Amino acid sequence: MEHQVISQGSSNEEDTSTGGSGAGTECVLDYTNEFTTDEIFKSRDALVEWTRDRGNSNGLVIIIKNSDAGGAGNKKPRIKFCCEKGGVYKRKIDENVHKKRRLRSSGTKKCGCPFLLRGVSLGDNDEWKLEVVCGVHNHDAAKSNARRLSEEEKALLVDMSKSLAKPKDILRTIKQKDGLNETTMKTIYNVRQRLKLKENVVRSQMHVLLSKLSDHNYIEWHRSSDDSNIVKDLFWTHPVSVDILRAFPRVLIMDCTCKTYSFPLLEIVGVTCTNITFSAAFAYLDAKNEDNYIWALSRLRTMLDEHCLPTVIVTDNDLPLMTAIHSIFPSARHFLCRLHISKNVLAKCKGMFEGKDQLEKFIMSWNMLVLSETEHEYLKRLAELDYYFGRYPHALEYVKNTWLNEYKERFVSVWTDTCMHFGHTTSNRVEGASAKLKQLLGNSRGSFETSWEKIHSLLELQHLDIKVSLEKCLTIIQRNFMHDELKELRGFVSTVALNIIVCESKKVNSVGLDSSSCSCTIRRTHGLPCVHEIAKYRQTSRPIPLYCVDANWRKLDLLYSPKNSDHATDIITQMYTILHQWMDSNEDTRRHISLKLEEIMNMESMPLTKPKEQPSRIGTTTRCNLSAFELALSCRVSHSPVDTVATTSHSEKPKRRPPKMKVHRMCPLTSSELKEQFPTALRPYISSIRDFAGDGNCGYRVIAGLMGFGDDAWSKVRRDLLNELCSHETQYENLFGRRDRVDELMHTLSFFEECPPYDRWLTMPDTGHIIASCYNVVLIYLSMSLSVTFLPTRTTSLPLLERRHIAIGSVNDNHFVQVFLFPGHPMPPVSDCWHQVYLPDAEDWQTAYTERIQRFREIVGSDVATREMA
Repeated sequence: MEHQVISQGSSNEEDTSTGGSGAGTECVLDYTNEFTTDEIFKSRDALVEWTRDRGNSNGLVIIIKNSDAGGAGNKKPRIKFCCEKGGVYKRKIDENVHKKRRLRSSGTKKCGCPFLLRGVSLGDNDEWKLEVVCGVHNHDAAKSNARRLSEEEKALLVDMSKSLAKPKDILRTIKQKDGLNETTMKTIYNVRQRLKLKENVVRSQMHVLLSKLSDHNYIEWHRSSDDSNIVKDLFWTHPVSVDILRAFPRVLIMDCTCKTYSFPLLEIVGVTCTNITFSAAFAYLDAKNEDNYIWALSRLRTMLDEHCLPTVIVTDNDLPLMTAIHSIFPSARHFLCRLHISKNVLAKCKGMFEGKDQLEKFIMSWNMLVLSETEHEYLKRLAELDYYFGRYPHALEYVKNTWLNEYKERFVSVWTDTCMHFGHTTSNRVEGASAKLKQLLGNSRGSFETSWEKIHSLLELQHLDIKVSLEKCLTIIQRNFMHDELKELRGFVSTVALNIIVCESKKVNSVGLDSSSCSCTIRRTHGLPCVHEIAKYRQTSRPIPLYCVDANWRKLDLLYSPKNSDHATDIITQMYTILHQWMDSNEDTRRHISLKLEEIMNMESMPLTKPKEQPSRIGTTTRCNLSAFELALSCRVSHSPVDTVATTSHSEKPKRRPPKMKVHRMCPLTSSELKEQFPTALRPYISSIRDFAGDGNCGYRVIAGLMGFGDDAWSKVRRDLLNELCSHETQYENLFGRRDRVDELMHTLSFFEECPPYDRWLTMPDTGHIIASCYNVVLIYLSMSLSVTFLPTRTTSLPLLERRHIAIGSVNDNHFVQVFLFPGHPMPPVSDCWHQVYLPDAEDWQTAYTERIQRFREIVGSDVATREMA
């Protein structure tokens, strides 16, 4: 490109040929031709973009000097452009004030450049033209393309800043997108600071933080000083962190750091079943005092109910925090971090020994004392410590008076291993989380907003890692978990737990079945089968059952299901409205409503597509229904697991899957024919019956459908009932009268594959007690030989209209169906076992059904109503 170079100055005209500026000269560059154009621009933005691009291509930065929207007196919109070096720097502070301030090296790029362009609107179509008022610059063009950031580049800067990218990485990314861009690091810092000031105008740092928490739906509490509105303490947590906390509340680790804006930051973390640390909550505190800690922990307690309280809390030796924990979580075991104690012992005793060797021997003996597994071993090692290091009384006095005498139950293995802590006896995890946080925060001079942004980004990544790890446990099976003894655990237990079990199983050959040789530490501390338990399962060729694994390791989702929760509140409300309408109507209206409900509930009467001809679901399947010979062996619905069916002799060679059982085929049964499988006097009260595939899981499918989980959620029902049985073993042992029946039911429920064998089918009536208490429902069981009602045994009675009633029926003594009854139907008597074990709060469950039970006895008969099989 070409432009005219004019030199103005004092004397020597020969110097003007260089086009530069020397001493006593002023360089004038004329760019009129570069900006002269006849182009008509379609919009104001197009004009601005063309002008800036032309300036950039010539090494100039063109900015908008001012603009006028027009309007008054038919004045047209106008816009003026100038060079960024136009005008003169104006001092904004008083000279006397400036002298008192610390002098610093500063300058200005303004040099009075006269360059000026004018854009004029041509009419109503938003068309513009450009006029050159003065095309002269009084300075050299820049050798580099240093310029202001575009709007796209500013948006990129904001996004990368929110992702905690460093300024140098932001600058590198901008230059990669635009190879001609010569933006400097100073520009990045200036833009970041300008955007922050724009956002935080007229708001304090605390207001900005509270606004951020509200915008992102954080849960927060804060309290102010009594005599002012200044925030004193602030507790906050991510909503997803609350879900994770409620899923894994058993062990919490706490630590308080002052590396954040000169305020103490209390960080509370937990650990998932996949061994990933998660941040449960944060609290900015006014001081590390007992009152501040009690307030913060009280806020944590409000997010938890009685069923998800921590059982173990680990901290360092922070006395105010220890007192607050005992006040807010009195039932939790409090552990002191072994790592902190060892560091304190080393630092304190370092000057008490004359040589490094003696100090190392003392520390080694101390660590062995801390890891003592029995009280006898502890006393023995304590005596050895006194014997070998008696020459150092100050060191012995320190470890005894400071740690052992008062706190040994909080960090020595013989006492800490008496409860389930899942291997977390130090605060390493919270220290690691705090170290990562301190690294992100950099120093204590940052703002609350900066701290929150970095913590927020850290939490988002943390939640993603946890969800991915849980999904891997459900979908990915590692090769070292493929052996048969783990087949009931794969996909239902954390891979961390499976790894621990595999490590324990390697000790079977050395320990064997002798429980005295097995310390059972893993059973007590992790809730997993120890060596001698694994040896028993291996000796009987049985896989390790799911129920012997603690529920913490079986939690592979973040769903929170509080007790007595209603999963279909809206639907139930509508059903109660229909019930009230039915009760207030005459007989004709009642009959009409009943017919409509029957049409809705009876799937056969209202097919969505043309029904295909299907084999009967009762007696025609070749999978799991029993043959007539096998039915003769089992005439009862409730039974103990038997090996007769599984050991039927066959002349065939062994196969991977057991052979299909032979059955007698029968004609398909319609809905009306299914009613004939129940007592005659009860049939008029049956609205409809819904059948299921006879695949061995039909009973669990029936319950899943009635609870609203979906017909294919049979595995969830098995898992829920197993958790209920494992969590209240003593109650059910008293209910059934023998421990082996509890073990049999655990064995029955611990099967999560298709086509279960006969001894893994739903067994009634025993499982009815578990279903009623697990889901807090009134369960009605109907069959030709037995009809009985099951009630919850532990929960407080609900009002009648808020109760949930479900009915299950037994057909041919080997198949289960859903039964829907008309409102006000007679009720079978309540199980006799319920009267023996129910808690006082549950006593009123039966009161509302007295008349309906008596009516059932009158119309059905006392034999069917009262005969309950053991």
